[in-house]
Amino acid sequence: MSLSPHNITEMTRIGHYDILDCIGRGGMGLVYLARDTRLDRQVAIKCLRMELFEPHYRERFKREALLLAKLNHPNIVQIYDFIETPDQLALVMEYVDGQNLQTRLREHLAPMSQRMTWLTQIAQGLAVAHDSGIIHRDLKAENILINQRNAAKISDLGIAKSQDFNATITDHVAGSYASMSPEQAMGEALDFKSDLFSFGILAYQMLCGAHPFGDTGNKLQLMQRIISHPPVPPTTHNPTLPPEICDLLGQLLSKNVDNRPDNTHWVASQFEKLSSLVIGTPDWSNDTELTPRQASLSQLRSQPGNNTHATFDTRPLGQSALPSKNLAGFIAQQKSNIIFGAVFIAMLVGLSLWLLQPASPKYVAVLQPTLTADGMHESQQALVKAAIHEAIQQSVVQLDGYYLIPRTEVTDADSTAVHRATAADELVATDIQCQVEACAITLTRLVPSGAEADSRLVAKDIKKLDVLTNRYMSVMKAVQDNMGLLYSTKLTSPLHAASEQEYQAFINIGLTYRDSGATPALLNTLDKLSPEIKRNPIVTALYKDISLDLYYETGTPLYLNKLDALVHQQHSRDSIALYNLFYLEVAKDNLDQAAAIVRELESLTNNSSAMYELHAYVAMANNDYQKAIDYYEASLSIRKTANNLYNIANAHRYYGNNELARRYAEEALTLSPKLYQANSLLGFIALLNGEIDHAITSFEKAVAQNPSDISNLTHLGLCNLLKPDYAEAKKMFVAALALSPDNTTILLNQADAENLQGNISASKDLYEKIISITEARPKDETALRNLAQSYAHLHRFSAALGALEELEKVDAQNIETFYTAALVHTLAENTRSALFNVEKSLTNGLSSVWFRVSWFDPLCEQSPFQVLMEKHGEPDRCALRVTQSADITAGAWE
Repeated sequence: MSLSPHNITEMTRIGHYDILDCIGRGGMGLVYLARDTRLDRQVAIKCLRMELFEPHYRERFKREALLLAKLNHPNIVQIYDFIETPDQLALVMEYVDGQNLQTRLREHLAPMSQRMTWLTQIAQGLAVAHDSGIIHRDLKAENILINQRNAAKISDLGIAKSQDFNATITDHVAGSYASMSPEQAMGEALDFKSDLFSFGILAYQMLCGAHPFGDTGNKLQLMQRIISHPPVPPTTHNPTLPPEICDLLGQLLSKNVDNRPDNTHWVASQFEKLSSLVIGTPDWSNDTELTPRQASLSQLRSQPGNNTHATFDTRPLGQSALPSKNLAGFIAQQKSNIIFGAVFIAMLVGLSLWLLQPASPKYVAVLQPTLTADGMHESQQALVKAAIHEAIQQSVVQLDGYYLIPRTEVTDADSTAVHRATAADELVATDIQCQVEACAITLTRLVPSGAEADSRLVAKDIKKLDVLTNRYMSVMKAVQDNMGLLYSTKLTSPLHAASEQEYQAFINIGLTYRDSGATPALLNTLDKLSPEIKRNPIVTALYKDISLDLYYETGTPLYLNKLDALVHQQHSRDSIALYNLFYLEVAKDNLDQAAAIVRELESLTNNSSAMYELHAYVAMANNDYQKAIDYYEASLSIRKTANNLYNIANAHRYYGNNELARRYAEEALTLSPKLYQANSLLGFIALLNGEIDHAITSFEKAVAQNPSDISNLTHLGLCNLLKPDYAEAKKMFVAALALSPDNTTILLNQADAENLQGNISASKDLYEKIISITEARPKDETALRNLAQSYAHLHRFSAALGALEELEKVDAQNIETFYTAALVHTLAENTRSALFNVEKSLTNGLSSVWFRVSWFDPLCEQSPFQVLMEKHGEPDRCALRVTQSADITAGAWE
């Protein structure tokens, strides 16, 4: 018997229930009106769809029955029975003769007093569910039924889950996007406070006639607003709503879970008290729809230990705001002084967080300054440009409502090209004309002439100033003063306490790092700065960049430990300090702490695009590539930039979808042709696909754009290794090793080049060096991969297989892991395992050209290998085998 909609008329009876009508369709099945022939009453029966008859869904359906059976409350739809047969699953429930709340509000007038009564009843039913450990997870007007006696009943707990139940991957997306809590929208763990947020949305809609985060049909946009935007003050839609109700809504809609009420019964009692006073207030008569006059109910608003979390401005319209930067301290002072009275404190508390919510930022790109000089040495020109550029960057960081686009995204000197690549709302251009001892600086604030992405840029304001070139602190101050004039605000230097010598050292280190990359010497120079200057978040940010580059390139824990000690000396919790801490925690693999820092940053900024990127960064570090893709898509929906396109391309590459990765990378290059990372990614995809000539072209472009990037040099060497052009390959590896001498991946590639060219002794020394370096460090997947291959090439197969076993535990599905396993097992003569991993490599997208090298020659004796090579485009692989075989070289290791 099918339960598809096409066979509704065939359904006449289930057990001892006579089917009367089909009254609804849900995500999991159909709902019927039926008559219980034994008890002679009408019931509602929900039947699971036939196509969902799988163990997971059957178990989920039974779980619903068990959860609902715990509940017995007049404001919750009651369960009566559960039917399970081999071809049938059905839930028998109380039939509510009435309408759902959404339909009721649309078709009938409902006075405010009635709305408050319904909210009280919903909260009371929800409290009972929470007492039983049940989270509804989809609380919305459609899931509230209003019966003939005007009582509200919570229904459709079908996606509820017990708090001690481990949800599957399909459960975390359950719920309707318009009623989700921020943590639910981000796929995080939920507790009953998620329902309180959804209840806050429902209450706001009932009392204000609008959604608290704006009415939009764009699912992604609304979810993004729920995650990161402040709710619209309820008085915007209902100006006379009492401040006590505004305050209660604010607590429910707090993005910080800890700031929501701690007890659902308390929420129910507050609505009950507010309802009783509303009913007793003449101005809130039963004829009132959404125009009540403001009432005074301040004695009801206090909740012990949790009375400072309202997020709405309850000031009358037109009243001026207090200065937001002093508001928190001002409120604290007022709360400590009882003479101002409870009503005044309540108003301030309701006002505070609303005023402190930042507006959507404008994105500012700072162009690299242009400089012409007469009689000034090139090194001094570079230092002057760097000092002025740094001063402008520091100025933009201080501007309220503006967000500085990272300098790594500003890859062009042309303003139009930068605007196209970064989607900047504004740009700051700088022209510098220098003599030997003085420079004339012109600062220009550029804005688009229209709303279109390709609008012409025009000058909104221009400031000119003269500076002496040998006084860099004075240069910084003069530039920042004029930047303040450009943006009509007062700016101060965060490095005002530095000496002239320290500030010049800071500028010089940053210039050298951006031109030539990270070196231990640069870090040592920063270490010589005074502790106070070193702890400054801006200086620490530079320290963070250099130390993390060194750590990732060398794997040496010393650099991470030095950064850890410095970051934890900082007393500030501003956004720069939090960014520093975020990247440190990711490097330490403390991903839960990193995610918590992102949530803290979200409370300081409304820069949703940047926050999505940080969430994606955590997901990438956690190898959760699909989640990273989702976050990057969310960021792209806000700002389509070359950097965002590259990021999502890279995530797709890790996820195994090389075609999508290629398309996104090519689109990134259309916005920013000088984005070397996109050329690097296109080269890597071509390398995996065996398109060696295309890969070489892309990597050569990337190397030309950024000669100091060791990854591009290494991959270009790999291309030549597979071509094969061993001399050119070694040339690239030597150049990369000059930038990172102890990088074991580069050392492994150079060792392989020597090996394949027949220089066995040289390759053996390099393999031994890799082992020596790697065994002394913490071992991530890259280290284990290099270790396994090095041991295998030295014919130390027990150690090689041990490293491979560890690698497969931490990075089992990576295509490079399959290739490493194929190589190790081939050299160890474990033929079956070798063939298995060759096939896994090929079926997961690795090109067959990677198996041209002589190490895999012994597999040519196996017909399955020949078949695999022919199937994947190498029919002549074994006919043209390289003369150097594993048997020939075996004696060289003795």
